[in-house]
Formats: sequence, structure tokens, C-alpha cells
Amino acid sequence: MDNQVDIDIFNSEELKSLMDRQDIALVSDSIESKEELFRQYTKYLMLPRSAKRFSDYYSVKIYGCGVPLMYLQMKEYLRPESPIPVNENVLISEPDLYYNKKAFDRGDTNLCFVIGYSGSGKSVLTREYEGEGIEKVELDEIVCIKDHHTMDELREGGQMLYTFFSGEGKKYYRSRAERDLFEDHGEVFVEFINYAMRYAAEHRDRRFILEGIWTYLFFGDPSLFDDYAVFMKGTSLIKSKLRRFAREAREGAKSTVERILDFGIYATDSMLHDSNVDKWRRHFEKMSETELRLEDNKYTRIRQQIMNRINDINDRFVHGDREGIEEIMEQTASDPDMIVQEKLIITEECRKALADL
Repeated sequence: MDNQVDIDIFNSEELKSLMDRQDIALVSDSIESKEELFRQYTKYLMLPRSAKRFSDYYSVKIYGCGVPLMYLQMKEYLRPESPIPVNENVLISEPDLYYNKKAFDRGDTNLCFVIGYSGSGKSVLTREYEGEGIEKVELDEIVCIKDHHTMDELREGGQMLYTFFSGEGKKYYRSRAERDLFEDHGEVFVEFINYAMRYAAEHRDRRFILEGIWTYLFFGDPSLFDDYAVFMKGTSLIKSKLRRFAREAREGAKSTVERILDFGIYATDSMLHDSNVDKWRRHFEKMSETELRLEDNKYTRIRQQIMNRINDINDRFVHGDREGIEEIMEQTASDPDMIVQEKLIITEECRKALADL
């Protein structure tokens, strides 16, 4: 059986011919229905191991990724619009989202909102702006702010917070002991965010970053933020919660109690409120000004390194290059930068490929 096709001269007719073959299964970017998508991926799953390698080889050459990843991308692309959030990101992390980042970097817009689940690692998105003289506001701090900052400290830290709490937001400059635990604390967030929009418009020579989950909790219409920059963490709700629990465990019970006393009922970050983040993502991810990036951490990089090696193995397998596969296995065994689990996965793939040749 000669599975190989000349990729360099690939055209639409040859792609259709390849899609129609029973010994190859590709997920095409021209698929228009979930039924067809599922049918093609099921075909891939039913193939023997060697045929899967040919399929992944062609998929990487044509689409830049293997069949399983292409399936996940097309599944997301074909997801229908719905007024009810599907909340897949409760369990599955999505790419970080940067809306209007270039406009913010150029100064065309000078206000950026950084949002995401509590514990998702929102500060990662703004790490590149550290030390640039940008005024950054942690929205968590504006409730019971009197317990955290004196007015002199607010004046030294940034004019946006100081002018709000010394002016129209003066009634919110209070301590935990000065207000009722169960009153509606959403007012301070709504009023401050509206004030921040006006303040940024009046001070075009400066840039501002507002970080915190409260933006999407109290503003159900994301289109109100189309004129600003919006950065969103894609970390799933479950993963975010685990991170937050781990963080609070390190900080001790006192910190957790203080958070509950500060925010009252909102400290629970209930699923009802958290689901709003999905609505925001669906709105901004369709914008041409939006850039999506996979979460950059150690495990993401390791996963990508493994996939690159597996693609190399498949390439050599398709061309019958036994020595090339053996070379990958030897390089993997002697690579001092690879962790043990990474070496085991790649070595096992090499052994399977050699056995299938």
C-alpha cells in the first residue's frame, strides 16, 4: 500500500482525493457541520496505528497540526451561538485572550481591563508592562480600602484611586467595621469602573490597567468595553479554584476569613456569577483585533515539545526512515533538558513506529 502523496504539489482536487481515501482520515478546515466533523474523526480513530501516522503527517503538512488537535479546533469553530453559556471552560482551559492589545501598546486606547476567574493568574497577562509607569489598580483592594491604604498612600500610589476616593467615591472610603457585611458591595465596583472610563478619557497622556474578576461580574454587556483593551485569562474554572485554594492554604485561615469579611456573599465566586466570563470570551474572541495565546507555562511547553517530536517521528515513518527514528530515540535518551515523563512518551512512540515499519 503506497500511502505517500507529494505534498509540494497539493491542490484542492488532490486534497479531496485524500479525504475520500479509506486508509487516510483528515479533519478538513472546510467541514461545515458537527456531524461531518464527528464522522471524520471517528474514521481516524478506527484506523490502525500506522495509518494514523500517515494521517497526522498529512494533517501537519496541510494544516499545521495533527488530526486530534485539528478536531478540537474545528469543534470550537463549529460551536453554535447560544444565549445560554455552554461553560466548557469550567473544565477545559482556553487560550489567553488579548483584545485591542496593539491599540493599548500604541496608546490609541489608554485603559485596559484584565479579567478572569479568581486564581487564574491574571497578573501573567500584564507582566510585560511592569516598570513602565502604567497606573495599575487591583479591584480587590477597593472594598474596605481604608483597611489597606491611607489617603496619603493612595495619593502616592496613583491618582485614579486617590481622586475617586477623595471625590465622588468618598462614601466608599471606609473600613470593614464601618459597613454591613451583607450589603450590596457591587455599587463601589460599578461606580469606580465608570469613573475609571471617564478619568482615562480625560488623561490621554497616561495608561491604566484595572485587574480583577469584578468587571465581568457586574457588567453583563461586554460590548460596553469595545473601545478599551480587554485581556482575559483562559484558565478553566476548576483549575483556577484549585490554584486559589492552594494560595489561600499557604496564606492561612486568617486570610480566607478576611476575604469573606471584605466581600461578603461575593467571596464565594459562585458558578452563577462566574459563568459570565464565557459570555465575555464569546464576544471578544470574534473580533479581528483579538489575539489568542495558549497559556505559557512549563506543562504547555513540554506538551508542545512532545508533539513536535511525535510529528518528526511520523515524518520519518512516512518516508521509511528507520535510522532517523532511531536517531530521535538516541537524542531523547541523552537530552539533559527533558524530564523523565517526556523521555518515556517519545521513546515509546519511537518503539511503536519502528515496530510498524
